[in-house]
Amino acid sequence: MVLLKRTTLTKALVLALLFSTVAGAIFVNLATANPAPLFAFPTEPITTLPTIVVHSPVQNQNYNSTNVWLNFTIVKPKSWFAINVASHADHSPLTETFVNITSIYFTVDGGESQNIPVHDIDSLFDTEPILSLNFSTMLPLAGGAHGVKVGLEADSYYVVSYVYNFSEALSSVRLYAKSNAVHFIVAESFPTALIVTASVATVAVVGAGLLVYFKKRKR
Repeated sequence: MVLLKRTTLTKALVLALLFSTVAGAIFVNLATANPAPLFAFPTEPITTLPTIVVHSPVQNQNYNSTNVWLNFTIVKPKSWFAINVASHADHSPLTETFVNITSIYFTVDGGESQNIPVHDIDSLFDTEPILSLNFSTMLPLAGGAHGVKVGLEADSYYVVSYVYNFSEALSSVRLYAKSNAVHFIVAESFPTALIVTASVATVAVVGAGLLVYFKKRKR
């Protein structure tokens, strides 16, 4: 019976220690006694949208090739990050990331969304925050006028309330952002096959005409 009580007490102490470490990482600065970082999550979601800069194609540009590169950069606002100067045991800074990009896509001529693989962050903490993301993909297009847009989705994390239930302390909202439409023109492909066919037909007609002409002269 004593052994059971001691075992139960030991388990309770371990669980309490684990919970206090996790909870303390969110609500208490334990940098002096514990290397766990201080979570400084906002109490309301951050809704500042990132900037999407499309480098290629260029607005109102004409392209001779039907394969056009889509190059763009996503620049994150500073409000997505916070730095705790004494987060590590050695007092080195640790960046807290409040917003995580989860999806990036593009549309051509208002068609279906085409997803681009994205890996934004491994966790909400990083010693070197990713301030911008660069992407490139090839667009196989037909000749004519086109328009392309880039969009993204992101999760913005915040503290609902300072509660003791860790699983309910954090929540998130979904953010959506889109670039301005880029309009450009792809030159029509040269009808080589049609010209070759027409040339062969022309040669045949001319040849037949010459043959008839020489026959008549012999007579």
